[in-house]
Amino acid sequence: MRRRLSYDGLVQGRIRRTLSLLAIVYLVLGARFFYIQVIRASHFKEIAEEFRLRPIPLRARRGIIYDRHGKKLAVNVEAYDVAVRPVKITDKGGTAEQLAPIIGWDNKDLLARLHSPKKFIYLERGVDADIGKRVRKLKLPGVEAIRTVGRVYPAGSLAAHVIGFTNIDGDGIEGLEKAYDRYLRGRDGYVIAEIDARGRVIPGTRRHRVEPVHGMDLVLTIDATIQHALETELARSFADYGAVGASAVVMDPQTGQILALANMPDYDPNHVGDYPADARRNRAVTDLYEPGSTLKTITACAALEEKVVDLDDTFYCSGSMRVGRRRVRCSLHPPFMAGHQACNVAKILRHSCNMGAAGLGLRLGKQKLWEYEKAFGLYEKPGSGMLGETYGRSAAARWENWEDVRLVNIAFGQGIVVTPLQLASAYAAVANGGVLMRPHILKEIRRPDGAPEKIFGPRVVRRVISERTAGLVSQMLHGVVTGGTGKTGRVDGYRTAGKTGSAQKVVDGRYAPGKFIASFVGFLPITDPRVTILVAVDEPQGIHWGARVAAPVFKEVGRKAMWHMKVPPDDVDDSAPIADGIPGSGNDRAERNRPRSGIGG
Repeated sequence: MRRRLSYDGLVQGRIRRTLSLLAIVYLVLGARFFYIQVIRASHFKEIAEEFRLRPIPLRARRGIIYDRHGKKLAVNVEAYDVAVRPVKITDKGGTAEQLAPIIGWDNKDLLARLHSPKKFIYLERGVDADIGKRVRKLKLPGVEAIRTVGRVYPAGSLAAHVIGFTNIDGDGIEGLEKAYDRYLRGRDGYVIAEIDARGRVIPGTRRHRVEPVHGMDLVLTIDATIQHALETELARSFADYGAVGASAVVMDPQTGQILALANMPDYDPNHVGDYPADARRNRAVTDLYEPGSTLKTITACAALEEKVVDLDDTFYCSGSMRVGRRRVRCSLHPPFMAGHQACNVAKILRHSCNMGAAGLGLRLGKQKLWEYEKAFGLYEKPGSGMLGETYGRSAAARWENWEDVRLVNIAFGQGIVVTPLQLASAYAAVANGGVLMRPHILKEIRRPDGAPEKIFGPRVVRRVISERTAGLVSQMLHGVVTGGTGKTGRVDGYRTAGKTGSAQKVVDGRYAPGKFIASFVGFLPITDPRVTILVAVDEPQGIHWGARVAAPVFKEVGRKAMWHMKVPPDDVDDSAPIADGIPGSGNDRAERNRPRSGIGG
């Protein structure tokens, strides 16, 4: 017979079981609390602070870029990033209706973004301060207008290929913005503050502050006035002749400073996305081309320096010559349709005679011509500080591999490729008396407090030719613009030196019919050269002569540069005709025993 518990016993049993269960639960909870509050206390404290504390970035000011006279070319402005936290937005329809017209979005598109499962979404980056402030004024839950810094180029496309641009995060992408990004960018700081449950900063709760380190400023050698003149004139020629591209460089031949550098087509770094990638290419330092007749100046310098030719030595041009199994032709023009006949060095340059330049090359020989072209910097990067510099690697093959036909072709500017900056530097060496200077684009890197971090001064690479040879060739180039192929490049009131070039382009290893690069390069004034200017126009339509396409750009830029730099005229009376020789130079034979400065001398 089953034993029946008394009522009291039944109650007491249940109480004991309940108490035991509660004791176990409390023991488990206590152990868990001990684990959380003692063993893992630091871990959960970090998690709690992540919810309670927010780091607020303090953006470093990106360095400003100035021209040589202090004109601002790249600056910073107040901007805002507009972002949303969808999980914190309860009235998504109302939020979209108020926010969409301010940021320029379609209401439906914005509403779709607000229904995203993501915790944080950027809607717009780097918008104007006015838009950011209007968004802040709405005080919409889950909508943020984060103050940041925007990069602006106040001069628009001016010197765009030199300066480059940044992306939305302030990283340098092209040009000097990229090349000197580590100096420009600085280091961001931050403030840690407490936030409430709705993500708003609680006033007066700042915990820690690390100040930003602002970026350094760049002072360029670029002169904004000369740069504007160069871009204006180059754009006119580029458009008038329907060219596919154009480049120009203005240098100070005494110091190697780049005063202006322009390319066409150009672009506005404030609106990079509106332009094709090809428009952003800095052709003056990246693009290789055959210089054509402009290289005859280098050949003449080498021949005179090595004394393989006198000023009165002549070469006969009948319009063509046979070299081995190949026939090389001269570029004939009125009144020399039957050839240039007897040409001394001055006439070779004045009338741009290929046969005469070929004769100079044959007298020099392969090794010497190669050595002088190398000494003039045509087989090495210029070292200007700009990204993308290149040089003709194939043309730099050792002279031992040259055939005779290649020797004569290179002597008058074919079969060798250069960049516009390389050739401008070579002409600057002729202008300054025979010294190759390192071209450079920076004058100074300046700390935020204005103290100089780095100063970039003139750097001599090497002496290439003697001062005497440079002076003789300068006078010959003056003859080119007073009575030769370069008359359209003469700057009134100034003794100008220059040389024309019209080189047929090589496409897929062959010279392309009807495709030329028209160029003109020179310097002024001869008495004290202040600027070296090179202009090259790629595939002009209708006419390809450098005298027609490029020389007028040289002339106008030279005229404006002289006015801007307040250089007094030095051309007292240039009306008298100049002979094909060098006035007052006499016979050069007496100079044969004179010590040479030569390459590297």
